[in-house]
Amino acid sequence: MNKRLYVGGLSYSVDDDGLRELFMTCGEVSFVKVIRDFHSGRSKGFGFVEMATPEEAKGAITELHGSLHERRTISVSEANPPETASGRAGGAIASRLGRTGTAAEARKRLSALGRTATEKGASK
Repeated sequence: MNKRLYVGGLSYSVDDDGLRELFMTCGEVSFVKVIRDFHSGRSKGFGFVEMATPEEAKGAITELHGSLHERRTISVSEANPPETASGRAGGAIASRLGRTGTAAEARKRLSALGRTATEKGASK
């Protein structure tokens, strides 16, 4: 069973191959992705690595978290499962403001607001 890790604090010059090379010292790497800006193509300074086994993932966290890579201190931790990060209306900003819910719930609320506005406009 593969285990996905979050890697933060990366140098902007690190690419997928460089990140793979770094984690290969800890075991078999099955997936690597440095997250890049859509428009500029520049690294955003973080990425994801998937190790072949949970034991190798724990070893990578122990060995690499807080270590220096290209003169920067990197952080390595277990990645949040994709299902907890997606499917929420408004994303991280809305959750900080206490406005979370599914996209379907948001559409339902907006639809109700639209009906209320229409009803108020018709009564004038």
